[in-house]
Amino acid sequence: MKNKKYLEEFSNYITIMNEALEKGDYKAYDYVKEMLDEAVDECKLEDKLSEELNTNNFGILNHIFEERLPQLFKENKRAVRDVIKLIKEDKNLLGEFNYYNAIKNYHGKVTEVLSAEDLANKLYEAASRIINMETLNESNAKLRNVLKKNNVYPKEFISDEMKTLYESAHNVLSKKRSIGNVAVIAESNSNICNYMNKHKDDDVKESLDPNKLIREFEDKLKDTLTESEISFVQQITDFRSPIAEQRKEKLFNKFKNECIDKTQTTRN
Repeated sequence: MKNKKYLEEFSNYITIMNEALEKGDYKAYDYVKEMLDEAVDECKLEDKLSEELNTNNFGILNHIFEERLPQLFKENKRAVRDVIKLIKEDKNLLGEFNYYNAIKNYHGKVTEVLSAEDLANKLYEAASRIINMETLNESNAKLRNVLKKNNVYPKEFISDEMKTLYESAHNVLSKKRSIGNVAVIAESNSNICNYMNKHKDDDVKESLDPNKLIREFEDKLKDTLTESEISFVQQITDFRSPIAEQRKEKLFNKFKNECIDKTQTTRN
């Protein structure tokens, strides 16, 4: 089981449940079983979410990183540095990054100059001059490994629309232009163009610039806490807010309310 952090929690609940059964306290047993079921469901969800990372698709991997970026800036700056540094230094990854961003930024004046179809073709031509198809999956695997090494896993599932876009873009970039791949590439190009046309009037969002981010990151480090201070703050944060602590509080409140009810009943 990947989620080892839950094992101790499971064990504690089971111990309490056994003790409750020995005492014949079935209400306490039911309370704790509810907590155990909740923890198991969360563990299952995390395992399922972590499977999203088992891919060599740059779009999906980068989506996971960008989704987690705000939290990583606060809790794991090393992960931010490692990922951005890798994208910046690997031509394949940087080429893919710029390719995906150009697709997502199809709006405004660009739509007046180029149709989605023309832009898609021009983007492929530009990307194919930078990206090495022979080493593309190897580069993407490096990104996946860096994310896993830094425990950067998704917190929510990627929408079907975005998955279709990422899979289509990966097909366009990675599949050889051969007779056998004509249909797949044509369908993938169509999916990309449909996405661009659908979102061309969306509000403009500032794209993630690896060079700018890494400069800002290095500047921030000069004014941030020392490693020991950061560690201390994280310990306090982790102690106050983990899911397990929330469940313990919930369980405590249930038992507390039960005791209060019993006391009031006895007095009456």
